[in-house]
Amino acid sequence: MTAPLDIVDIHTHLWPPAWGPGGKYARPASGFAPEIYRKITTPEALVEEFEAAGVSLAIVTATIESLFGAEGPVDPAAVGEANEWLATLSHDHPTLSGFGVTDAFSGEDGAREAERAITELGLSGLVIDSSRNGKFLADPSARPTLEAAAHYKVPVFVHPVAHPNAQTLIAGAGMLGNSLGRGLMNGVAFLSVIQSPLLDELPDLHLVFATLGLGAIVQAARGGIYGRAERAAGRRPNIYFDTMGHDPAIIRTLAGFFGAERVLAGTDWPILAALDRKSLAESLAEAGLGHAEARLVAGGNARRLLGLRETKALAAE
Repeated sequence: MTAPLDIVDIHTHLWPPAWGPGGKYARPASGFAPEIYRKITTPEALVEEFEAAGVSLAIVTATIESLFGAEGPVDPAAVGEANEWLATLSHDHPTLSGFGVTDAFSGEDGAREAERAITELGLSGLVIDSSRNGKFLADPSARPTLEAAAHYKVPVFVHPVAHPNAQTLIAGAGMLGNSLGRGLMNGVAFLSVIQSPLLDELPDLHLVFATLGLGAIVQAARGGIYGRAERAAGRRPNIYFDTMGHDPAIIRTLAGFFGAERVLAGTDWPILAALDRKSLAESLAEAGLGHAEARLVAGGNARRLLGLRETKALAAE
């Protein structure tokens, strides 16, 4: 009998209590449907839904944009408090693991909070916005945070942010237009990285992008590290994309372009529902993945990324 999939969802969200109803940094519920707002402020909702679906581990993030928008000042105290709360999640709920949040575009200040989140609070990775104040990841202001992530060998989830002309996109295509705009921002962040020397200069930097940015592969395929010859030779940079659900056609595209070892199961919960173990297994098979590849995408790749830091520590002994 085939063992059930070990599923790690790399892309889920919860807001700290201080961001929720009655909190000192409370965010309005108007941006979400009431049920989504309830879930994103209730860790138990995530734990219960994922347990019922057969998900082993959820990687939880709270993003800078969620609290401060895509531009303007960021309150370091609020970010620090969010990380302190995220660090408690795995103690209260063993099936949850938090990624530290930092303003990657704040230079050394962002790097200091990233280092604190990793070394003092024990968080297993970082989440950063794909853009802020018109800057993307290749901008020098983001370099210190990326260097910290590479130094400590922790994965970095690069989260989509709203397009500056989001309201125009929404007027034209509803909320799908908004999602497309967020995908554009995430895709540009991806392209900014692969056209820069970052991956060569920081070989221990591992970046995870959301599938909303998948359209950028059209440009990436024109040459460079994702050119046709490079992909045919099996050269795989340390860049990963999540699945944001389990559509077989999308998974097939991701695995075909990046390789199954660079694709991670994810949802964007609570925006999307949990990955049901049976449905995910069926979708991975329909996408053409063999048993070993399916297990990598479901959770093996995420486990490997989460274990990089431990591997580094063992090597140093």
